[in-house]
Amino acid sequence: MSGASVLLLLGALAQVPESPADDVTWSAPARCPGRDVLLAKVVARRGRALEPGQARVVGRATVVGPRRYRLDLDLDVRGRRDSRTLVARSCEALVDAAVLVITLALDADREPAPGAPGSPSPEPAPDATVPEPTAPAEPAPQPEALLDPVPEPAAPPAVEPAPPDPLAPPPAADPAGELAPPMRAPRSRPGGFLRLHGLGEIGALPGPTGGVGLAGGLLWKRFRLELHATYLAPRTADLSGTEVRASLVAGAALGCVRLGDRRVFELPLCLGLEAGGIPLAADGPVGHKTAVGRWFAGSLGVGAAVRVHPRVALFAMLQGFAAFQRGTFLVRRGGTDVVLFDPGVGSARLALGVEVRFGESR
Repeated sequence: MSGASVLLLLGALAQVPESPADDVTWSAPARCPGRDVLLAKVVARRGRALEPGQARVVGRATVVGPRRYRLDLDLDVRGRRDSRTLVARSCEALVDAAVLVITLALDADREPAPGAPGSPSPEPAPDATVPEPTAPAEPAPQPEALLDPVPEPAAPPAVEPAPPDPLAPPPAADPAGELAPPMRAPRSRPGGFLRLHGLGEIGALPGPTGGVGLAGGLLWKRFRLELHATYLAPRTADLSGTEVRASLVAGAALGCVRLGDRRVFELPLCLGLEAGGIPLAADGPVGHKTAVGRWFAGSLGVGAAVRVHPRVALFAMLQGFAAFQRGTFLVRRGGTDVVLFDPGVGSARLALGVEVRFGESR
């Protein structure tokens, strides 16, 4: 190949126009819009494409938390440099913010600086004195010079700015502030609850009985801690010619695993311990006797909670109890101990109530 051909080839390559996309560097996660989407939105907002070398853009989007994205944006518009850090809840919002920042920077570049060519010259103050021109000292021009005047150069045609796009939204004063409102930090403290429930019991007293309970505790995402106060109404039975009357007062602590969607329906599985006393009274041949038997038992329960309001839920729980220590009521007759009442080793309890929650999002 001759030297002239090489020179022609190099000249042709040098005349290949540079693409505006070469001036834009964009780095983002895979699920975020790419550089082509960014450039297309800039063109749609401005109504015209970027010119090669008009602006250099370097953007790097990263994930900084759940539903929280950050964009580090560096701009260089004809020597004017600017750096921004934008935060938003989605990558699409970051792209829109970057488009707005780039558009505002390009629009600012179109405004001529004071003193630049094409900028209006300052007018003299009203009170300024303008000197009158003095008469020239040269002789008056000859008549033939007046017959052929030199034409003045024509002024260049005025270039009207492009009309604004009526479909484009108005620019915002602070895109980062609008698109990235301050986000609340994830809740680190647990929520709480308070519950009042009615009880049905069988096995711990001489017969089936009812009662009332009060519960309160702490709520985490997948765990709840409950503290109970329980009262079971007295039941009476005639045993060996003696009338025996017994009730139950106890407190309990339970740890529960929260299954299901806690915002709508929750299925807690609970293990716990209960301790208290069984007040006993007997009337018969031996007279009137009273005592308080000890009560200590372990429990296993399954519950269900249905939210009817962001802070209110209907609650139900079925528990089974195994007594480790129970108050056995004995009386002495003729030198022999007679068992009047012995609570069962196993018992069952059903609770139905209303639970009020606080400090926990729906």
